[in-house]
Amino acid sequence: MSNNFTFGSDNSGVQIGVNHGHVNYASEAYKQSTMSEIGGSSSGKGLRLLSLDGGGVRGLSIILIIKNLMERIDQGNPPAPCEYFELIGGTSTGGLIAIMLGRMRMTIRECETAYMKLSHVFTQVRGDSNTCQFDHRAFEHAIKVMLAEHGMDSECLLKDTSAAACRTFLCATSQITSQTVVLSSYFNDRRGSDLLNETKIWEAARATCAAMNLFEPITICDETFVDGQTGANNPVQETWTEAGDAWQLNKGELKDNVQCLVSIGTGITGFTAFTPHLSEVVRVLEAISMETEQTADRFRRQYTDLFQLRRAFRFNVVRGLENVGLEEVSKWGSIKAATRNYVQTEEAYVAMRDCTKSIREGGRNVSFA
Repeated sequence: MSNNFTFGSDNSGVQIGVNHGHVNYASEAYKQSTMSEIGGSSSGKGLRLLSLDGGGVRGLSIILIIKNLMERIDQGNPPAPCEYFELIGGTSTGGLIAIMLGRMRMTIRECETAYMKLSHVFTQVRGDSNTCQFDHRAFEHAIKVMLAEHGMDSECLLKDTSAAACRTFLCATSQITSQTVVLSSYFNDRRGSDLLNETKIWEAARATCAAMNLFEPITICDETFVDGQTGANNPVQETWTEAGDAWQLNKGELKDNVQCLVSIGTGITGFTAFTPHLSEVVRVLEAISMETEQTADRFRRQYTDLFQLRRAFRFNVVRGLENVGLEEVSKWGSIKAATRNYVQTEEAYVAMRDCTKSIREGGRNVSFA
């Protein structure tokens, strides 16, 4: 197996890499300051992975939880998550946040502002639809405006080959096969390069957010995609698989080399109807919500030692978001209050303290045998 590994950054945001077991440094000064911490006896634990669930406007809860973690690292100037996580992936609204934090390299404060502005597309109802769908054209325009505001071409690809790249992926569902499809910013030899070389950021955002009866499906490379929620609303397993593929690690090696995995949900909820006649949609969304937690539990059981060793964490607001629908922008206050209450509970407080410690410790011990 090849041992060519590239990590996004260490705690200082300086790019480092591994090539056949040897650490490559961005500068000689940084090398001299950190050699003693890396050394030849490193355990190899260094990868930090971030997995984000879907959930419409409740994605704000994800952002607030990440904000809490980043403020624990630096309260005055919370760092960009891409400086700490080597891989960020998500589904639906979580996929949109993954694009912002990973591909666009936003700080968490920038992400919060952009997300709240973007979510107002849920007020743009289509006038030519009998199913009360929101206007996908308004969504596309909002994504392109967001890109332009951050100095990026509105038609730029999701693909990212820059040295500072944070590996980013999102999940969508193929309308043809009904299977989960991963759209990523990096090459994966399991998938090949057809979608990689064609998918634009705004298209990827549309694909992962094309929720049933909310936004229309989108076609990329002759394949039509619908909302990722129908296949992998909790993408923690996809995150694990993507990390293994990206760094060419088998299951055992990956387990040994993950310093911290963070999975964040959008609240335990019983969905309410966003229109009176969409009871079937609500029924499906309730099933998705249940599957999300079942996925979290299966992963926790499969990798229970990582959770016991405080190298894997699941955060999800338990109470307060039950009656917040996917599109209810008017309930920002409820989302903020419920999330604030959650992170102050003793269990969440201790877990977030331990999670921050684990995040800080990752990224340096990157020497592979």
